Amino acid sequence: MIYKRPIAIEKLNLETEKWEDYLPLVHSNVNKSKGDSEYLNAGALQNKSEKVFKVRYNPMLKAIDGNTQLYRIIFDGQNYNIVGYDDFEERHQEVRLLGVR
Repeated sequence: MIYKRPIAIEKLNLETEKWEDYLPLVHSNVNKSKGDSEYLNAGALQNKSEKVFKVRYNPMLKAIDGNTQLYRIIFDGQNYNIVGYDDFEERHQEVRLLGVR
C-alpha cells in the first residue's frame, strides 16, 4: 500500500488546554468513510465528514488507543477528531484511525 497523503497528529495538553504536535508528519492513505452525511441541527443544515486514515504502525500510536479524545488529525488544513483506532489483530503493521470533522 502506498501512504502518500501527509497528516499530522496533535495531542491536547491538559494543563494548558492547547493542542501540541505529537506526530507532526505521518504519511497515510485516506478514504472516505460511509458516515459522511448532512443533518439538521438547531434549524441549520450541518455536514459531518468521516475519513479513514491508514498509517504504518508506529509505537507512539498505541497511546491513542483508549484515549482518542486527547488526539486529533490535521489533514488538508482541517481538524478531525479521532473516534476510532484499529490495529488489526494487533499485528503492528497498519493502524486505521477514524476521524470525524
